[in-house]
Amino acid sequence: MTHIADWLLPCLRQVQVLKQTNSLSHALLITGADGVGQEELAHEMVKDLMCESDQASACGYCHSCQLMRADTHPDFRVLDGEASTIKVDQVRLLVRQISQKPQVGHNKVVLITHAQAMNINAANAVLKALEEPAARTYFVLTSSQSTSLLPTIRSRCLLVNVPTPSLDAVKTWLTQQPEGEVLSSLFWLTTQPFRLLSIQQQGKTPIYLELPQKLSEMVHGRMPVSDVIKGMDSNNVEDYCNGLAAILHQFICHSTGAPLDAALQGIFNVLVSRLGIQQLMLRYQSLQNLKSDLQKTNLNPIMQLTHELNQW
Repeated sequence: MTHIADWLLPCLRQVQVLKQTNSLSHALLITGADGVGQEELAHEMVKDLMCESDQASACGYCHSCQLMRADTHPDFRVLDGEASTIKVDQVRLLVRQISQKPQVGHNKVVLITHAQAMNINAANAVLKALEEPAARTYFVLTSSQSTSLLPTIRSRCLLVNVPTPSLDAVKTWLTQQPEGEVLSSLFWLTTQPFRLLSIQQQGKTPIYLELPQKLSEMVHGRMPVSDVIKGMDSNNVEDYCNGLAAILHQFICHSTGAPLDAALQGIFNVLVSRLGIQQLMLRYQSLQNLKSDLQKTNLNPIMQLTHELNQW
């Protein structure tokens, strides 16, 4: 049995049945909210497609399965758009690489994760490949913003919609992960399980764990702004912006009746009496603008975030 999150299993089984009955489209688009597991699901589907057996799921023993486990399969190509834009030259190179017959096994598979990162030329190159697919070639795309993809790309793909798991399902899943209980304390930041896991894998959990306490000390006048962002640099400034914006978002939602995490209660009481909800909304928008500006310009992140927190 494949060990993946429970909410991903129905989607995986749907595609496995189509594979076993030779009814599978040559292109799949796996969609869902950011962090619910599209990429994890896609990798499991790719393993099944690369397997040389006729069974629905990967056997784990054939030569192709062994190469996939070693991450050395010559007929499997990946483009990842998480960190940067996917450009047309990357797509053209990939299409040339998979234009020949499979070197091992039966199929060739192209995986494009975070496909919304394709620029228009790259998207058109992918569209051409989907319109004229090479024999025994599958394209698997993932996206949390599928509506931003070309409609013609979406129309040529079998859509696999990953459901957003319930909070109870996320809590149960986290108990099975290393330090999962710690991640459960970050639900004020996000309840999307794989985003939490990514934060942990990047070693950034302490930034988010400490932020509410530091912010509480600051708004009560017991900590200077400089100590709140101590340790911030160009590699983690986006994390500080995301954390602060998430806290303000929680406050705005709470003002309309949503529950508030206990770790944020004291901060909310101080800021709402000091600034009011309207100003908190402006501060939230200011943080979003700052995060965008920091990505485009050479602004000093410490100076900019210090200025922002001084408004609190």
